Amino acid sequence: MNTSTSYQKSALKTNKWILGLTGGISSGKTTVSNYLKQLGCYVIDADVCAREVVKPNSKGIQLIKENFGENFITTTGELNRKKLREHVFNNKTELEKLNNILHPLIKLEIEEAFKNANGEYIVFVAPLLFENKLECYVDRVLCMSIDKETQINRTMIRDNCSREIALNIIKAQLPLDVKIQKSDDVLVSNRETVDELYDDISKLHKKYLKLSQEKNQNEG
Repeated sequence: MNTSTSYQKSALKTNKWILGLTGGISSGKTTVSNYLKQLGCYVIDADVCAREVVKPNSKGIQLIKENFGENFITTTGELNRKKLREHVFNNKTELEKLNNILHPLIKLEIEEAFKNANGEYIVFVAPLLFENKLECYVDRVLCMSIDKETQINRTMIRDNCSREIALNIIKAQLPLDVKIQKSDDVLVSNRETVDELYDDISKLHKKYLKLSQEKNQNEG
């Protein structure tokens, strides 16, 4: 686990303390970020930013149409996510092509979101934080931990996909042990009760508030 908290920060237009919340797909990040939002944090979700760049008539949609064909766009101009997911997660070359198209657009969307952020501190939810080198935005990283079988089952239910597709999505991400090694804190998501999880989040939140306040004092 990284204990140095020495991430190379990018030149964002915010002096807020930023927590990077990461972990594999279906590992409980939304539950944690929603609770932190209730506690007064401002949440920026990389997945939400990713959806913004492929809205109908967007540059992202146009680039997907040009590079993958109109078969992945619905008659109403929306992205057929299920069809595109099944296509790219069965073909590594196509996945890399999609990432090269969308990642620059998503980063611009993320940086725009940071400009309007407020709250106790910022929670930046990013499943691919390390894969896409987004740790440059954060002061500290919290990684969600979950057993693989639970993760597979949750993904199949959430995305209405086959076990094969769920496994391919998980394999396309950094292994959990690597994410944990690169992170500062780890939170086990599949606790016996949600109250146990909330207790753990509350304890971490108190620590993050202190770190945020220390940063504000040092920069003030």
